[in-house]
Amino acid sequence: MEQKRRDYYADGQSNTVHRSSLLVPVLQHSEVSISFLNHFLIKRKNPSIGCCVTAIDEAGKRIVSRLIPVDEPRVYTIYLQREFCPTASSFVVEFFSSNNLFIPFPAVMINHRCNDSYSSVHSFNRVLNDVFEDDEVNAVQVQEGGIDVALADDTSTFFVIAAGNQELCGNVTLRFFNPELSLHHTFDIRIPRLSQQCFVLDEIVPAWPKSRGTLLIEQPKQQLFYGRMFVGQMSRSGAFVGNHSYYDSSHVEGEYWDDAASSKRTYPLFPGIESAVRIYPTQSPSSISFKIRFNSTDGSELGSTNEYVLVSPSIDYLDLNIQELIRDSTLSVTDATSFSVIAKPTIGNTPTRLNHQLVYKTSGIESSINISLFNFNVIHSTGNPRTTWGQLIHSSSYESWLAVANDGKDELSSTVIIKIFSEQGLVTTVHLTVPQCATRHINLGDILPVKEQDFEDEFVWYEFESLNPFISAFSVSRHLVSGHCTGEHSF
Repeated sequence: MEQKRRDYYADGQSNTVHRSSLLVPVLQHSEVSISFLNHFLIKRKNPSIGCCVTAIDEAGKRIVSRLIPVDEPRVYTIYLQREFCPTASSFVVEFFSSNNLFIPFPAVMINHRCNDSYSSVHSFNRVLNDVFEDDEVNAVQVQEGGIDVALADDTSTFFVIAAGNQELCGNVTLRFFNPELSLHHTFDIRIPRLSQQCFVLDEIVPAWPKSRGTLLIEQPKQQLFYGRMFVGQMSRSGAFVGNHSYYDSSHVEGEYWDDAASSKRTYPLFPGIESAVRIYPTQSPSSISFKIRFNSTDGSELGSTNEYVLVSPSIDYLDLNIQELIRDSTLSVTDATSFSVIAKPTIGNTPTRLNHQLVYKTSGIESSINISLFNFNVIHSTGNPRTTWGQLIHSSSYESWLAVANDGKDELSSTVIIKIFSEQGLVTTVHLTVPQCATRHINLGDILPVKEQDFEDEFVWYEFESLNPFISAFSVSRHLVSGHCTGEHSF
């Protein structure tokens, strides 16, 4: 990915992309929709976009396809079962343009709505465009990780395996390990093309104990398909919250920067919501020292933890409850408004991707967001603004927050003008000034209140530009009754 960015900086018309796609699963007990901001027009000034939605039946055959013009600066929400086909098994969503799309993965959110939960995750798998992309993406077969195992008796871990443009047959192997135990299980699957199957860990391996550790899943290799999995936690009522898996790099040739510079990222703390960071031994082969720094409102350091060393590969993992760490440091949980994860190799150079789970939870199902740390070695422009955008849930049943985090190194603070878009277009703007190593957050209800009791949930999107390439945003939503949380990072 870094090399592609460097290539585009050198020549924006080399190896152009004209199709961008995703596969959307239909899951029980939920209504699925997709939502996206027309960033093609807003960011890249590209008015020539068509979105083709295809409903797929249980046998992998097409039911219906429809083309939707994407030509307005607004949010587009498509309720797939309601507007296309209520009996579809899955949907293929494709974006086409005669202009260069640059990225084959579209900035689209997949939203599964249950009675008292939302699961919101950005697009995570797709049918590849050609054999050349297959050469780049599927050259190395790896296991899927970044999966948090459900510990509560009334919740279960689930994962969804999808098939590309061919029927998927073969073995799936589960591996779970921690310092106390090591388990594995293999089973067969047969999934029709362009469809998927949901598996519940408690049903596949009911004898496995519920404990924290590293869960890895090896799925059959597929040609012309990029197959991150949809993974998460499900309650007995059928409510679920998920995110995407992340590949295990610990047993393949690693990817590293040219030096041992630290990687870092700052995350918001929300009142009344517990926070955690979970790091699994799935990084490029390395020995990494992690530290949590607690930040004040102005970004100054209030304190920090000891260093935690994690070797990849190994049987160890890190599960760091932020509020407990703050209390252990003798700080009040109200003193810190954000925290930073700082990582540095104990030997060798820094891996280009230091991946982990950012967790937010209250009384219900937790939100586990898959994220990588920032490193100043990444190519970035100092003269052109960087656009950041993402989705928020606008609902009378949810409390939703948007937080902006500043990990820059040049300016002491960054000011952003946040534009909020709905399906009607631009609806309001908010100004925020964010110091380095700090966050600022807003409650969506304070700037866009829901007045009608029978108001149907909608998805609004935020967008802002900044000359600071290391500024990002996070969204978290909590159901007011169940306490189920869902969250995501910005595009």
